Amino acid sequence: MKKIVLPVFTALALIYSSVSHGQRLHAHIMAGTANYNGDLQARRYTLSQSQLALSGGLTFELTEKLYLRGEISYAKVGADDKFGKTQFQLRRNLSFQSVVYEGNLLAEYDILNINERRIVPYVFAGVGLFHFSPYTYDSVGRKTYLQNLGTEGQGLPEYGNKPTYSKLQLNIPLGAGIKFALSENIRVGLEIGLRYLFTDYLDDVSGTYVDLDILRAARGSRSASLSYRGDELKPAVAFPGAGRRRGNSGAKDFYYFSMVRFSYRLPFEIFGSGSSGSYGKSSVACPRF
Repeated sequence: MKKIVLPVFTALALIYSSVSHGQRLHAHIMAGTANYNGDLQARRYTLSQSQLALSGGLTFELTEKLYLRGEISYAKVGADDKFGKTQFQLRRNLSFQSVVYEGNLLAEYDILNINERRIVPYVFAGVGLFHFSPYTYDSVGRKTYLQNLGTEGQGLPEYGNKPTYSKLQLNIPLGAGIKFALSENIRVGLEIGLRYLFTDYLDDVSGTYVDLDILRAARGSRSASLSYRGDELKPAVAFPGAGRRRGNSGAKDFYYFSMVRFSYRLPFEIFGSGSSGSYGKSSVACPRF
């Protein structure tokens, strides 16, 4: 977790120190839902199986329409094949959950000037670092983390010693929202943010099945039993065989947030400047509809 939040806190400290140059600093919090798209959740955007997401951070006004924003986030994502729409998913019978910790640094751009309009759409993009660790519950309800089980033969010589995926990864956040100026200092908004990932293992599913006997001998019975779970169904579904499709390695996973945002522009005087305006102005014009 320290590796995730340290770069963001460093960026936030730089933002804080830059206030002496006359720009404005906003603190914000966000709450909403998180979901993902991948091998267990085919829909591009849905609230089905969504879970809690929370964020907080600082936003620094570079100009009246351009901002530098840093934040840290907590979220849970997950999906279950039993809610799938295809026979392939229902017969595979996999599921996963993961807590996601993220730190990011974003550029945010207002389409309109919020000093002149109360309602303003905006877009953002940047870079982030996130940590995840997929887990599931076995047939008797035991929580089991999946990465070290190598459910697709990671690390086995029979499958080319393909590497185990890292639980700490870069992502590309991008999205859009709309903000409402309740006053000169208080703003609320709605935002949808997508995280483009460079891994297909957010859900621990990507490629093909491996031989369950080889997996059982190398990684133990739990690895084999959680690699394919169609045999838990009633009636049981026979294992399709090594080399058959388990997931879609051609498409990376992604996750996304649907959030309500509240921000407060911090009083400039608390940082010792003695000036209440930004960009050389003594005050900000009251926005209009």
